Amino acid sequence: MVDNSRGELRRMDHEQTSQYKRTLAFVIFIILALVMITATFLNPLFMKGQIRTSNNRAVIVRQVNSHFNTLAELIGAKQEDDSNLLTVQESEPIADQVIDYSLGLHWFKMNSLPLAEQILTTIDKSVDQGASSGAQAVRKRLKKEGSNAAYLVAQAFNLQVVALGANIATLLLIVNVIIVVITIITLLSLISDMRSRSSTKALVHDVTAAGMWAGFWLILINGLLALIPVVFNVETLQLADLGFLMEIASGVFLEFVIVGVVLYIICAIPWQITTAN
Repeated sequence: MVDNSRGELRRMDHEQTSQYKRTLAFVIFIILALVMITATFLNPLFMKGQIRTSNNRAVIVRQVNSHFNTLAELIGAKQEDDSNLLTVQESEPIADQVIDYSLGLHWFKMNSLPLAEQILTTIDKSVDQGASSGAQAVRKRLKKEGSNAAYLVAQAFNLQVVALGANIATLLLIVNVIIVVITIITLLSLISDMRSRSSTKALVHDVTAAGMWAGFWLILINGLLALIPVVFNVETLQLADLGFLMEIASGVFLEFVIVGVVLYIICAIPWQITTAN
């Protein structure tokens, strides 16, 4: 009878420890994922640096030129060849303005016309005598449009969608901060509870095991996300420029994979040391 009771207690203790590990791994994964998302995708400084990498620069130029050509069509300045194209130096300031408008610390956006005015000013300043003939034609035609030019820019660059994205980014930032605070409190509570039930060695072993699982899921999930633009032709996804965003995000997901690998290795060393013989 006593042996059965002890066996039952050991089984319950093992199940509870396993539950702690799963919960701990999930909490660590959530904290790391949300912190990395906030520090990268929701960080204007990081994203402005990201679009200047060798892989993403061509993507940005292609996307800005796509909207610029739409603008040329709207004002009747579209030409048959590629003379409407903007250069890298002319495209990047426009991309920077969209990033600054969409990301960072700001309240919800209700009007995209201020961004349209900024883009209009950038086109007027950056498109000079050294620009393509088509780009110069667009600049001249925009001047003739007067006050209506900003509305045409807003339409061509889908700035209503950009404003919606800015509001979603703001909401995500607020939600991320709240969830991270809650999960950190949960993490500390779990560790405190585990400490009261086991030795320091067992605690280190269980926490590092959870960290290894969190690292594994970071590697797996972000690795699959990074492969999407490689396996599929995401350029065909026109909805809210989703394909363009996935191309830009691919490089960031690869960096997340590296973080997962580093976490796994760092946790594996103390986990192995504290493994019972």
